[in-house]
Amino acid sequence: MSTYGLKLSNTAGDIKILTPDDGTIIAAGSTTMSNSLEGDNTYGEDIALGATYDEDEIGVLVVPRRPIYGVNYNQYIDTGTLFYNTFYLDSAKTYYTRNDANGVMTSFSAGNKTVNVKNTWNPVLSVFPIAFWDKMGASTFSNVRLFAATTYLIRELDNDTNYSLSGSASGSTSGGAGPHGTVGEIKDDDVDTFYGNGCGVQLSNSCAYSYECQVTFSPATIFKAESLQEEFGVIGAGGNYAIGSWKLRLYYNTQWNDVLTGDWDHTSSTVSVLRSVSGHWKNVSGIRLEVSGSAQNNFAGISISEHVCYELRAWGTTNTDDSENETVYSIGNQGITTVDYMVCRKRFT
Repeated sequence: MSTYGLKLSNTAGDIKILTPDDGTIIAAGSTTMSNSLEGDNTYGEDIALGATYDEDEIGVLVVPRRPIYGVNYNQYIDTGTLFYNTFYLDSAKTYYTRNDANGVMTSFSAGNKTVNVKNTWNPVLSVFPIAFWDKMGASTFSNVRLFAATTYLIRELDNDTNYSLSGSASGSTSGGAGPHGTVGEIKDDDVDTFYGNGCGVQLSNSCAYSYECQVTFSPATIFKAESLQEEFGVIGAGGNYAIGSWKLRLYYNTQWNDVLTGDWDHTSSTVSVLRSVSGHWKNVSGIRLEVSGSAQNNFAGISISEHVCYELRAWGTTNTDDSENETVYSIGNQGITTVDYMVCRKRFT
């Protein structure tokens, strides 16, 4: 092996000394990267070669210096509990997507992280510097275009859809006073209409009831299940109890699965309450609420247990997990400011 030349090595320990027998350096040095795109919306710095070469005749090394990262760090806080931590794109920074076939860059606007508006958040999965010879689809070269940028692998999220609105509703009741409202009202996007059941008793009597309602739809990935419902109980003088319990369920893996449960009595009754749970359930094709209740009254007055559902909501998307993945770049003084490079004419193929 020659003693003199440019020493190249890799992490596996392989070493190569580049000598004039291997190639001739025709351009080398450092260059400052532009803060803006070219007139044709490509990006980079052109290094003149002094002649025209075929693609296979030359080799290019490009090394980026320290990158600049444009991200924000946020913590989601939910009722005093640390819920989620991650990095997000910064809406005050400039980012671009890139067409790998021709090098054309397109402006990408990062979301402004509005609370409860999902598509305004762009989580950053990974961030790293990148630099390379951008051939932009050409095969002969009198200039070498050096591309360098900070790269972000992100999620470009869509707002979730309430699949219940386009689904099919059904339900049934047992015991009690019978259906309150009609079952189609659990998916009509009207928070004043409802479907449910209940019972009431006087003197030394008791009663019990149940009902279930559901909405089925085409399979989707669900991120949040909700039931806007009434949980009502009251006891008369000497009344013994007015109680009930409920299950919120999603249909996946060929069965109904509990995702949230609860109960109530006369001390916790409420006219309208939103019960909600977040997660990541795939291939969900239905949401169901199952309710049972009972009441007993020993002396004067009346004891009542009642439950109605105003809306059943299944929020999600039909997107596959990778369809929301995106690669974006920041350039110049928001990305890579300087690169070192070497262009060599090869004497090998």
